[in-house]
Amino acid sequence: MTGFVRRIAVSAAVLGSVWLALLPYTAAACEVCWGANAVENPTTQGISMAMLLLIGVTGFVGGGVGAFFIRLRRRARLLARGEAVMTEEGDLRPVK
Repeated sequence: MTGFVRRIAVSAAVLGSVWLALLPYTAAACEVCWGANAVENPTTQGISMAMLLLIGVTGFVGGGVGAFFIRLRRRARLLARGEAVMTEEGDLRPVK
């Protein structure tokens, strides 16, 4: 990390810590989530399902991006070792 980026990261962490220390109610849950009975309240159940869906979609997309880069890395290693050659169509063929 460069010095400038490090200073920005430290400044943001300090500012966030001071903010939470001076205004702790901003980090607390709202009345719907904090005081609600999760089993009986449909609002809380809906919020929980929405969060699970968003986490699932984010994980699925992140997994796809990760798999793509792993595939690129494996292809690059095969080409660098000389174990494969790339055709004009972009496919890899093993060296015979």
